[in-house]
Amino acid sequence: MKINLVSQPYSDSSNLYQFMEAGCHDDRYTELRIATAWAKQSGLMRVEDHLKAFRAGGGKVICVVGISEGGATRQGLHLTYTTCDDSYVLHDAGRTFHPKVYLFTGPKDWSLFTGSNNLTAGGVFWNYEAALEVSGSYDDPQDAGLAQQVRSWFDALLGDTGICKPLNLDMIKQLIESPQYRIGDEIRMRSRHSGPAATSGDSFFGNSIAGKHADPFGDSKEGVFPAVTESASLTLEDEPARPHELLVHSWFKQLSRSDAQRPEGAKSAVTGSLKLTKAKHPIDQKSYFRHSFFSGLEWAVAKETPKGIQEKAEVTFEVLIGSKVLGTYNLVVDHADYRIANQGNVPTWLHWGEELGAYLKSHDHANDYVTIEKFEDDTYRLTISTAPVGEIRDHRE
Repeated sequence: MKINLVSQPYSDSSNLYQFMEAGCHDDRYTELRIATAWAKQSGLMRVEDHLKAFRAGGGKVICVVGISEGGATRQGLHLTYTTCDDSYVLHDAGRTFHPKVYLFTGPKDWSLFTGSNNLTAGGVFWNYEAALEVSGSYDDPQDAGLAQQVRSWFDALLGDTGICKPLNLDMIKQLIESPQYRIGDEIRMRSRHSGPAATSGDSFFGNSIAGKHADPFGDSKEGVFPAVTESASLTLEDEPARPHELLVHSWFKQLSRSDAQRPEGAKSAVTGSLKLTKAKHPIDQKSYFRHSFFSGLEWAVAKETPKGIQEKAEVTFEVLIGSKVLGTYNLVVDHADYRIANQGNVPTWLHWGEELGAYLKSHDHANDYVTIEKFEDDTYRLTISTAPVGEIRDHRE
């Protein structure tokens, strides 16, 4: 049995990234089991290609993740699901799921990494972490006994089916939108750390003289997130999400030409609004937007007609085009039950307003997607992009 101390992030020591990279490309191993309190896209995307290579070579990846203390993110849950063969969420109310265990096994050999490292950018390479890396052979009874203890521990987690549930797309959506859980958004988390790089120490502590491992990807994953550098953008990587980072509601639809303010014919009228439809979501659009998504707004009667009442409210959106922040806009949303019969069961409309409407008229976003989101602190975000924000499809092989 071989045992080494891993003293991350020092450059004269290995780290979790290097352990994962080496194990995924080692022909001795056929299975990887992971149990971690937090798994985030920021960490998973750095080992994603290695995990894909491992699976392509016949290896199997099993992952159990936690959602305690606001540490889980929707991006992390999505990528856990699509990157692993079998993925699970373990949540025991009143207790925190807090392990960090990574086990490669094969017919003859095994390798274990266990310590303080979550599967996040901080845990993979950035943070100060301490762990033990242990490897052995099944030919040695003592080595085989330890490996079997770890496997039995994993089996016990997976067998506790009341608290360990298979992860799937429906479960992710339910976790995000349930007030019982605190699932964060990594895009908003990044805005928490915007600003100059923290490389000059502070008023009391100076700079480290020790060599450190750099980001294993550098800027090569730009586009997944804004480029990550050795800066304050990672120093709080393993902090729980804050209210403005916790998603409560999310809805998207593909923009028709009418929605995008680009009508087919020159004589066609510009609607100036986005109809909030069902759009294949498991919602009742006749009540969802008025009484759930926008229920906290100050609604007022806009007009009364023989058909019924039309209500309206003002909502402030942070507007993004792709990953670029366009600005903050005060938009109007209105609701009229009388539209249900003659507007395709769509009683709630969001009005683009003068400024955002002018932008859409001069930029063709037809067939792009609009995503609207509400966060726990009652703030809202609207994104227009080539794909829905946070949406994935089950394309696993």
